[in-house]
Formats: sequence, structure tokens, C-alpha cells
Amino acid sequence: MKKKISYFLAVQLIIFILMFIAYGSLSLSSYINISFYIGGIITFIGLMTYVVAGGFFDLFVTSTRKVFTPKHMKKTANEMRMPSEILSFPYKPIVYLGLSCLVCMGIALVVYYA
Repeated sequence: MKKKISYFLAVQLIIFILMFIAYGSLSLSSYINISFYIGGIITFIGLMTYVVAGGFFDLFVTSTRKVFTPKHMKKTANEMRMPSEILSFPYKPIVYLGLSCLVCMGIALVVYYA
């Protein structure tokens, strides 16, 4: 739990640093813009990890190896690991971190329009 909060606070610090770099000042609209980009990127990375780790691309990789591998390399190509075996780290914390950043952006958006 402490680790998740520290990651969240680190992302918020990165957002504030990027706000100063991109906009030069602190404003609610700049926070909304930057947190949307950062939260979206983190969520996208987490969801792509979920798709690859779930085995979605394994069939594609297997068929591509069969078609494009020369005959003398077939044995080596069959021994290569699948993408789902390579990505073995948990994807949920990444998705939750991105979604929590997007929730903060949504709260700031409600405050901005209220």
C-alpha cells in the first residue's frame, strides 16, 4: 500500500514538473491537460501489457515465425519464447496507477467547470 501511494505521489510530482516546463505556471487547466496525457500513457502501457501477457499475440508470433523463418533456423525459432512468457510482471498496478491519475484529472475537471 505504501509503495502504491509513493508511485502515485511520484507521478503527481512528474505532472507538476511537466506543468512548469510546458506552461510555466500552475493552473487547473494545465494540470488537467498534463494529467490526461500522463494518465492516458500509463493506462495504455498497462493495458498493452495485459493484452500481450494474456497471450493474444502468441498465435500471431507463432505463425509469423513459421512463415518468415528460413528452413535451417526452424528449430531455433520453435525454441524461442512467446511474448506472454516474456512479460511476466503484474499489469494491474500499472493500470490502477494510470486510472487513479485519470480520476484525479476528472475531479479537477469537475472543479474547473463547477
